Amino acid sequence: MGNSRRPISASDALLAEEIVAKHELPPSGVTSKRQVAVTCGGAFEFEVGSSVSWVDPSRLLFAEAGQSFRDHHVVPGVGHRTVLLTPADAVLDELSSATGTAFDDRVRACPIKVQMFAQILRRTANPVAAEELGLGILVESIGDTRRVSIHDPRCVRKAKAVLQTPEAGRMTLTDVAEQVGVTAIHLTQAFKRSEGIPLYRYQTQLRVRRALAELPERDDITDLALELGFSSHSHFTAVFRANVGLTPSAYRSSAGRAALVS
Repeated sequence: MGNSRRPISASDALLAEEIVAKHELPPSGVTSKRQVAVTCGGAFEFEVGSSVSWVDPSRLLFAEAGQSFRDHHVVPGVGHRTVLLTPADAVLDELSSATGTAFDDRVRACPIKVQMFAQILRRTANPVAAEELGLGILVESIGDTRRVSIHDPRCVRKAKAVLQTPEAGRMTLTDVAEQVGVTAIHLTQAFKRSEGIPLYRYQTQLRVRRALAELPERDDITDLALELGFSSHSHFTAVFRANVGLTPSAYRSSAGRAALVS
């Protein structure tokens, strides 16, 4: 089977879709309208002309209209799952004070709140709730001005690819640096310049974002916590609540209710 593109919500204000792209079938094409992409799982490089930007759940992608693009799946065996929002021109006009800068930046840091909304939106059965979530994601995405590097150094891209692998949850900074082929100090400095946060915090946030994707389908929270590299259920709960504002079980329940309400 090939890639899939599923409509989640369609209204006069906003089209929300879920795209699942397999590793061996990276998408390409031309953007017809301005779009905001929230990657819920996996990673890819987004190429427009000679410009290539890294995209994963820590980053928002702002795609300008009328651009030829090509995705590159650079992590072995890993494609991506993305919620794609295409707002109406009237919605963008209403947000015009911030939209120009956002699309000029192309990539920005993705707030945890946006990631949580996107995961719930993927599962929402109620069309009104889905539209409200989609618009909420759009407002939060455009309103967050934390910038990241549009062109990452090679060592930073390689480090991000390493951190996408299943064993990354148990890797140390030295382990990552050795796989990348640089010193831990060099990687630390380059990563902080590119992302605006230390590598260890980026790694923790990736774990939390993966948890947002997997919790609604998991029965045993302890197993997931250990799989993600946390030392215990209580450690995972503390980190998750500090980042998301909810316990893992409370978030799982809210995502489950969204899927049931019609």
